[in-house]
Amino acid sequence: MKRVVVVGAFDRYNYGDNLMPILFELFLKEFYPAFFKRYELVFSALTDSDLSKYKAKKTVAMSDVFGGSLDDVEAVISIGGEVLCASSSRLFLHMDHPKNLMDRVSFLKEKRLSLLADLFCRSYYRLPWEYPYVPKRISGSMKVAFNTVGGGVSRRSLGTYIHFVRSRLSSADYLSVRDTRTESSLAKFCTPEVFPDSAITMAYFVGDQFLEKECSPRVNEICKEKYVCFQAAPKKVGASAREVFDVLKKVAGSTGLGVKLCPIGYASGHDDIDFLREVQRISGGEFDLVEDLNIWEIMAVIRNAKLFTGTSLHGVITALSFSVPYVGLNRRVGKLDKFLEDWGVGTSKRCYSVAELPEVFEAIMGTDKAKYHEHSKWLQGLGLTNNHKLVKALGLDQKGGSN
Repeated sequence: MKRVVVVGAFDRYNYGDNLMPILFELFLKEFYPAFFKRYELVFSALTDSDLSKYKAKKTVAMSDVFGGSLDDVEAVISIGGEVLCASSSRLFLHMDHPKNLMDRVSFLKEKRLSLLADLFCRSYYRLPWEYPYVPKRISGSMKVAFNTVGGGVSRRSLGTYIHFVRSRLSSADYLSVRDTRTESSLAKFCTPEVFPDSAITMAYFVGDQFLEKECSPRVNEICKEKYVCFQAAPKKVGASAREVFDVLKKVAGSTGLGVKLCPIGYASGHDDIDFLREVQRISGGEFDLVEDLNIWEIMAVIRNAKLFTGTSLHGVITALSFSVPYVGLNRRVGKLDKFLEDWGVGTSKRCYSVAELPEVFEAIMGTDKAKYHEHSKWLQGLGLTNNHKLVKALGLDQKGGSN
């Protein structure tokens, strides 16, 4: 049986990263059940990982997958995030490694010795190519695809590697990007498909009964309340914990809704939990901090909110998929602001500052809910179309039994 290898940043606990491979597998099971008679689906990342306690997929280290014979690898699919072009050292610093190693890599990058940092991290992970999630076609028969990837390709960031990266992207069997921001970065050398992030399909595959089953009784009770769901990473929110509390207090008073603080980014460098703990402390316990959640519980808390607001792209994508009114925070969070410019709806087609939330909330809460529902269905349809095009481009839609 041949293997189809899905690569991405799946080996760290980060809601969006963990969700994408699961949704792709659900898509294949729904529309191409014969796929599993012909192929083994392998999830690969920088390291072996087992995040099953969070309901995420286990991963096999790329060094193991690509270190031996590749005769049985039918295709490699890179699923976004910001994978263009995430260097090995950048990814290293989002992982949970011994402090002395993290300090060494941080020191090299601070001294503008990024090339040395990348060489060290590539050696550490025994990676087969320079940019982990921009796969190289090692075997002539191996097909390569990119599924709604984000990020950019610039000479300034890639240096001498830019020609190799451009070649891999332009020669891919299928290439889709998740926004026009990424498309413009690639426009000089290839013409990618543009579709919303593949996670937008979640509401198509995940129903309320499934979520209730995957959630603890505590979370199920929370989801019955009426609340605003707030998330923020400290380096992205653009406001202090005190400023956030003051604004959310005003919002709660004007809407009659409670406030649930829900961390989404747990990977190193995201640190939602630290910031939200400080907001809760300032609130004197008035705001609920909903932590220690698996990926389905995070989804359920957002899905059942009356409104979601945060800096997380996949938090907003969850709201978009489930027709939940939302506000993206901070226009300086480029990947979120540009994504909303392309795929948002109405007042929410851009990000806002924390200070603007009360006024924006009032406008959004007055929007016809049918408008959100219609928009969500459209986005889900685009997400499914993208996946179908990818599968057919790789020839994975063939019928039949195992080889």
